[in-house]
Amino acid sequence: MRNSLQHLDNAGITPDSVMRMGRRMFEATLAQMPEEELAAFPKMEHLLGRERQEGEQKGEAKILMRLLQRRFGVVPDRVVEKIAKATSQTLEEWSLRFVDARSLEEIFADRM
Repeated sequence: MRNSLQHLDNAGITPDSVMRMGRRMFEATLAQMPEEELAAFPKMEHLLGRERQEGEQKGEAKILMRLLQRRFGVVPDRVVEKIAKATSQTLEEWSLRFVDARSLEEIFADRM
């Protein structure tokens, strides 16, 4: 057994190289697998859901920022930080306030 392991070392096959190769194969498999099949893996379903939620939240924040910039010009850093840290629910609330607001203060009145 020792001789066979030594032969692998001489060929440049190490535990690290095997792990790297396995990871590349796994990533290649994931890249080709439809999202529905990925979701069938218990942990993947949770990760995909969280990733999707984070993506939606970033998109909502980006849209709100663009609207604010278009109407009010430069958005203060404190508002940019609030938006970056906000939940989807809060972003939705601010987006609805934006429709009728005449100032940033009206949108973020209870959040600043």
